[in-house]
Amino acid sequence: MEVFYTSLGLVSAGVSLAMGSIYLFLAIKKRESTYLYFGLMGLTLVFFFLTPPLGFIQHDVPPYPASILIKRVFIFTYYALTPWFILGYSGYPKKGLAYAIGLTSLACYVVMYFTRDPTAKPTWAIISLFGFGCTLLLGILAVRWQFISGQKKRAYPLASIMTVYGVLFLLTAVNQLTPSDPAVTSNMRLFFPMHFHALLFMLVMGQRLASGLLEKHSLEQSLQRNEGKWYSFMRHATFMIVEQDRDGRITFANDYCVNLLGYSSASDLLKLNWFDKFLSPADGNYLRNLLQEARHSKIILPVIKTPIHAKGGQELVIAWSNFPINDTEGAVQTLMSIGRDVTEEEKANALVEKLKNELFKEQIMLSRPAPTENHGIVGESRGLSYAIQKAQQVATTLAPVLLEGETGVGKELFANLIQENSSRSDKPFVKVNCSALPKELIEDELFGHEKGAFTSAGQSRKGRFELADGGTIFLDEIGELPHDMQPKLLRVLQNGEFERIGAQKTIKVDVRILAATNRNLSAEVQQGNFRSDLYYRLNVFPITIPPLRNRKEDLPLLITHFMSQNCKTYHRELEQISRANLEHLLNYDWPGNIRELKNVIERSVIVSEGKTLQLDWWMEETASKIPAGSHTLDHVEKDHILSVLERCHWKINGENGAAEILAMHPNTLRSKMKKLDIKRPGLPEDFESSLDDFPHHGPL
Repeated sequence: MEVFYTSLGLVSAGVSLAMGSIYLFLAIKKRESTYLYFGLMGLTLVFFFLTPPLGFIQHDVPPYPASILIKRVFIFTYYALTPWFILGYSGYPKKGLAYAIGLTSLACYVVMYFTRDPTAKPTWAIISLFGFGCTLLLGILAVRWQFISGQKKRAYPLASIMTVYGVLFLLTAVNQLTPSDPAVTSNMRLFFPMHFHALLFMLVMGQRLASGLLEKHSLEQSLQRNEGKWYSFMRHATFMIVEQDRDGRITFANDYCVNLLGYSSASDLLKLNWFDKFLSPADGNYLRNLLQEARHSKIILPVIKTPIHAKGGQELVIAWSNFPINDTEGAVQTLMSIGRDVTEEEKANALVEKLKNELFKEQIMLSRPAPTENHGIVGESRGLSYAIQKAQQVATTLAPVLLEGETGVGKELFANLIQENSSRSDKPFVKVNCSALPKELIEDELFGHEKGAFTSAGQSRKGRFELADGGTIFLDEIGELPHDMQPKLLRVLQNGEFERIGAQKTIKVDVRILAATNRNLSAEVQQGNFRSDLYYRLNVFPITIPPLRNRKEDLPLLITHFMSQNCKTYHRELEQISRANLEHLLNYDWPGNIRELKNVIERSVIVSEGKTLQLDWWMEETASKIPAGSHTLDHVEKDHILSVLERCHWKINGENGAAEILAMHPNTLRSKMKKLDIKRPGLPEDFESSLDDFPHHGPL
C-alpha cells in the first residue's frame, strides 16, 4: 500500500503543478483573484506531496519529526485557501466562515506542533473536523447562492465537488470519532480521505479550465469568421469606406472607394493624407478640428456632406458618417468614414428646386389665391416671418423699438402691428415724420409752446409727446432729427420729462417710443451725426425689415394682393399676368421696395385692358436694369427634359421611359421636344421618325 499511496501522491503533485501553474498565469494576465487562490492551492499541494516523505503521510505518530511538521504547513495552507477560492468562484458575499476556517487551520497546526503522547488520539485531529465541517457548510451555502442568483452552469462543478467533500468528511469523522482505532491498525492516518478530495478538486477544476479554453477557441473561430464576413462586406460594399489614422493618412479604402476616386488599386491610396489630398482646405480643417474634439470630449460626430476631388479632377458630393475607433484605453486611434455618393441627387435636387421655383412663378398666371395679411403686411418668406415674429414678441412690452430698413419696405406697417398688439392699443398712437418737419419747427411740433412764447403764439399748444401721454409715439425717419434736438429727445426717453417752448414748468409724460430709420445709425454715430447715448436708448429692441430683393418668393403674393386691391378701386377684372411680364417682375431688383411695386401694379391696372395685366410701359423703362443671363422657363424646361432623356437613354415610350417619368403623353413630349429644338445627338437634321422607332443595339 505504501507504494500505491506514494505513486498516487506523485500523480497528484503532477496534476496540481499543471493546474496551479496555468491558473497562476491566468491570474497574472487577467488579474483575477479566483484564479490566484486556485493557483496557490495547486502549488501548496505540489510542495506537500514532494516534501519528504514523498506522497501522503503514512506514518503519523507523535511526536512529529521536523519533516512532517514542514510537510503539514503546506496542507494546512491548502485548507485555509480553499474557502477563499469558494467565495471568489461563487460570489457568495459572507466571509465569516472563511475567517473561521483559517483560524481553525492555524489552531490545529499549533496544537499538532506541541502534541507528544503517541498513545492517545490527537486533540488537533478532533479540532480539524470543525474546520472541515465549516468548509462543507460554506460550500453548500455558496452552491445555494449560485442557484438563487442564476449561476446554474457555474454551480454544478462546485456542487459535485462539495458532494464528494461531504462523503470524505463523513469518512474522516468516523475515522476520528470511533472508540476503537481501525485507522491506526490499518495504517490509515488522519488526512487520507481529505487528501483524495484535493486530487479530485484539481481534476474537476482542470476540466472546467479545459472547457473554458475550448469555449474560448470556439469564440475565436467564430470571431475570425465574422471578421472575414465583415472584411468581405467592407471590400465589396457599394459605398465608400475609408479609414484614416489620427493624422489623416489613409490606412484602408474599399474597392468602391478606389474606383470612384479614379485609382487602380488600394495601395495607391495608402498613406495619402485624406484631408489634404481629397478635401478642400476648409473642409479638411473642419474635419481635423472635429476629430480633435472627439478625442477629448467623445462627442458623436455628425453626418456631413462634403465635396471631394477625384483623381481626374471630377468633383463628387459625398454624405459621410464618421465613427472614431478607440484603442483598449478609450483613446481615438483611427477614424472610420462611410460615405454615400450623392452627386447626382444633389444635382437633381438643385434642378427640382429650380423647376419648383419656376413652376411656382408660373402658377400665378393660372390662379390667384387671396394672400393672407398681417395688419397689412403680405408675405411668407423666412426673413419677413422672422421680423413679424420679433414685432409680435416685443409688442406686449413697453420697450423702445427701432425699425430699420430701406425706404419703402413697410416700416410704418410694422409700427401699426406693434401698436395693435400692445397693451396700449386703445390709447393714443401719434405718428411724427421727422424728415417732413422744418428744423426750426420740430421742437414746437414735438413739445408744444406756451402763449406768447413767440410772435405768432396767440395761445398755448400741446406738442406730440403731450398728446401721446399714456399711449405710443412713432418717430419715423429718426435719423433726420437735428443734432441740437437729440438731447431733448434723450431726456424724454430717460425721464419722461420736457418743457414747452416758453414755459418754466416741467411736464412729465408716460409715452412708449417706436422709431424707424432708413439710415445706418451705427455708422451715423461713428461719423458724429447721431448721439451715441440716444442711439443706445433707441436700440433696445431693433427689428430689421428685409428689402424686397431679398424676399422675392413673396413677389407673387404681393402682385396678387395689389392687383386685387386696385381692381376693386378701378373696377377692373384682371385675372392673370403674362409669363414674360412675370419673369420681368421677378428679375427686377426693386430699389424702391414695396412702395415701388405697389405703384407699378396700380398704374398697370389702370392702363390694362381685357383679363391680363399689361406691363409693357414699365418693361420698356426698366429693360436696361434687368441683369443679363437670367434663365427663362423654356431654358429650364429644356435642360430638365434633356437630363431625363439622357438618363433614360433617349427612350420615350413604355416603362421607365422619359414620358412616364415626366408624367406626359409621349406625343406631348415629342411636341415639346420639337418646340424646344431637342434632338438626339448623332441623328441627321432631317430625321423625322420617332426616337422609339430608331433601331438600336441596347436599351434606350
